Amino acid sequence: MKLGGRVWKFGDDLSMFDLLPARYDDLGVNENWQECAGHLLEDIRPNFVADRRPGDIIVAAENLGIGHAHYYRATILACKIGGVAAMLAGSTVSLFQRGAIDQGLPVWAYPGIGAIVEDGERLEMDLSTGAARNADTGATLQFKPLAPVILDILAVEGAFNWAKRRAAERAAGPC
Repeated sequence: MKLGGRVWKFGDDLSMFDLLPARYDDLGVNENWQECAGHLLEDIRPNFVADRRPGDIIVAAENLGIGHAHYYRATILACKIGGVAAMLAGSTVSLFQRGAIDQGLPVWAYPGIGAIVEDGERLEMDLSTGAARNADTGATLQFKPLAPVILDILAVEGAFNWAKRRAAERAAGPC
């Protein structure tokens, strides 16, 4: 699975409230993901919504996704609907990572990823081989590839679709 896009780079501890401010919790509770997407990063990067492009990648340092799990789904779906292709960091909160994968949004820890990109540069990743390349500078890093099951879940846009596909394949099995 390949992805590529412009980088929005952040430091340590990029939290749920940084990604989607808590004052918009009611939008998430009511599953108004499009409206949530209109408020992404507005407190720490006010130009994000106006300047974002489909395929942009959020790169953070350590502890991506800190915060209460109550906010994960709204934040993840706001990012996905808002055109964020992936969120990568030196380390992630495992429950946030799991929730994102379940929704079909690549969120993964790649130690050192922030060292090869700066804000606004273009990052190319092949999650199946672990290859990362800064398309502007040529800097590269090699990471452990994602497990095939994770790639399969991402390829069909989330765990629910993956499970439905598996059930259909089993139902259509040998008679």
